[in-house]
Amino acid sequence: MKKETHNKIISYLHDVPRERVFLNLESSFYTFGNVFDLSQEFKSKHHELEGKNCTVISDDKESLALFLPGIDSVFSNVFLQPNDIGGDETELYQAARIDYIVRLGNHTVISVERFTEVQNVIERRKNETSYILSTSGTTGQPKLASYNLDSLTATAQKNIARGSEFIWGLSYDINRFAGLQVYLQAIVAGSELVIPSSTQRIDSLVTLFANKNVNCLSATPSFWRKVLMVPSHKLMPLKRITLGGEISNQNILTALSNSYPNTNIIHIYASTEAGVGFAVRDKKEGFPSDFLEPESGLVSQLKVESGLLWIKSRHGCTHFVRGALDVDADGFINTGDLVEVKDKRVYFLGRASGSINVGGNKVMPEKIESALEESPLVAMARVFAKKNPVLGALVATDIVPTDIGATYTNKELKAVLIEHCRKRLEAFEIPVMFRQIDSIETNATGKKVRNKK
Repeated sequence: MKKETHNKIISYLHDVPRERVFLNLESSFYTFGNVFDLSQEFKSKHHELEGKNCTVISDDKESLALFLPGIDSVFSNVFLQPNDIGGDETELYQAARIDYIVRLGNHTVISVERFTEVQNVIERRKNETSYILSTSGTTGQPKLASYNLDSLTATAQKNIARGSEFIWGLSYDINRFAGLQVYLQAIVAGSELVIPSSTQRIDSLVTLFANKNVNCLSATPSFWRKVLMVPSHKLMPLKRITLGGEISNQNILTALSNSYPNTNIIHIYASTEAGVGFAVRDKKEGFPSDFLEPESGLVSQLKVESGLLWIKSRHGCTHFVRGALDVDADGFINTGDLVEVKDKRVYFLGRASGSINVGGNKVMPEKIESALEESPLVAMARVFAKKNPVLGALVATDIVPTDIGATYTNKELKAVLIEHCRKRLEAFEIPVMFRQIDSIETNATGKKVRNKK
């Protein structure tokens, strides 16, 4: 039997019963049939743009969720522009060969404007759409990676009969790789997707997800730490918890297991460049060293060279529209993640580019954060470099204390945490400056903001 192919999102929408709820917003909802009809309407209105390239700028998550299938049905290449991309966008548009700018907001198409009068000399594929996604790098302008729909949905569950059992909550923006993955997973399985407003506080978000019966939620470890600080977080009837985007240390995995003992907890290794690499389901940090074997059965191949993880994925981006990858002769991508192989387990240490040089010693912020977050006095930590004329840099940290930790004075808390760190870290890794704060800032991808001092 020939395998059915879906080159456009709208074909997946067509497969799901029309009356099934797809997008569940704060004060309204849209069925799969509603979104299919909106897509057909958009396609009919803008059929003359078929095969062109566009960038999509959306004021909110809801509008992009509503109209992305329609945009996908018309345009050849779609750049999902993040709201925080910053800088001069013209260079990015030129790299992506953009013809039109589609602006969305308040559940409507605000405008479809021509960007350039120049006819781009590029292969146009009217029967297939490529998605251009921005990397979440914090320095300089981002790279742009191109994906086709088949690669983006390759690891998704596509059982529409069972899809109605799952209600996903959206914690990411859809114009980022992780958010697009959640959005497409809901579509291909015919599942419900609860979309909060962009301005909601974490406690309001938890209340919304609990009231909407969200049972599947994917987010960064930093996001999950904030969720666990909300007293009512156990009211969410979660069947599946997914973590990604940052290191999932044992502390957060154990904390989630304690709060949700009957829930499947999975941490996923994925990136905009390499796509989904692998999933770990044993509720332990790191991953089994067996994953490094050529016959591991994973959708990707892995290897460690000079302490760096390299990956070769069957479902990565097709090419880079802007920027380049560090790829070796065998097609493996340098992830930039430092790892350590120990006792048949591979542990993530942090980003090679994010280390702090303390008197010639390389210090990984993520390692120190993990040690601090093991303390019952610390809910969340962010480690950063403090310039020093002698050593070059010293280790400093922001601390969000737990309720117990908040009962300590600054001086008392520092003394206890230094003693705590002495049992777990080298002397040069122990923070010299501790600052208590109410919350730690995360960026649009849900990760800790690393370049803020």
